[in-house]
Amino acid sequence: MPKCSECRMLTINKCSAYAKAQEILGRELPPPPVGACEVPIVENYLQLIKEGMTVLEIGCGTWDLIKNHCERIGARYEGIDTETEYFGKKTIATRLENLADLSFPDESFDVVIGNQTMEHWAENGCSLEWGLYQCFRVCKPGGRVLMNVPIHFHGTRTFMLGEIDIIKQLFASFSGKVLFEKWGHPSEPLPELFSYPGYWILHNCPAYVLDIQAFKDRPLPEDFNNSRATSGRLAQIQNYPLSYNIYRILRKTGLFSNV
Repeated sequence: MPKCSECRMLTINKCSAYAKAQEILGRELPPPPVGACEVPIVENYLQLIKEGMTVLEIGCGTWDLIKNHCERIGARYEGIDTETEYFGKKTIATRLENLADLSFPDESFDVVIGNQTMEHWAENGCSLEWGLYQCFRVCKPGGRVLMNVPIHFHGTRTFMLGEIDIIKQLFASFSGKVLFEKWGHPSEPLPELFSYPGYWILHNCPAYVLDIQAFKDRPLPEDFNNSRATSGRLAQIQNYPLSYNIYRILRKTGLFSNV
């Protein structure tokens, strides 16, 4: 596990990745700075991309690090997103579409990347099972599917509650070789961002980023579909922990205004 003390982004006891992430996004990030781990994680992904490869980024947003690297070395880049801009900044998407309706043909890409996006799929009409099916569908045999997700920080139930066994089971349906690595400092407790009812399960749980690297080494499973997916308010109710839904209701009454 790359503890903060062992990370090359740590300088003078400060996380330079945190400052770099804020500069990239053009806004201040909330604590803890665990979200900044995506910077060195994605920089590690770049080493796997070679000249002539085809790369798909899921939920690409506005960060152009992967896109620029592909252009520099002669790889072909495609990125999808459902939005045209975030916080006033235009996205770099080459196609505006939902992962649930991914339009690329089978076996089109050597590398498929999802940078802190998987935790939001279920909020946007794409079940985790179907999202992974789509990623592996468009990945070439022997190619890689690379995902990193925040744990105990935000996103839908599986990620907020840190249900790692469920995540591992999801990937096991598609790959026999999956590497899981935790990034972030393991001893720092989660700040009191989740002090609303029912979150005792996260008491003293550290937030961290889970890096997942899977190889496409087996045929796609059959009979997968997106029938279990929901969208809008119903998706939030179904995919957030009950305690979080209670919190959202109570917050509208003026409670937890300091959270």
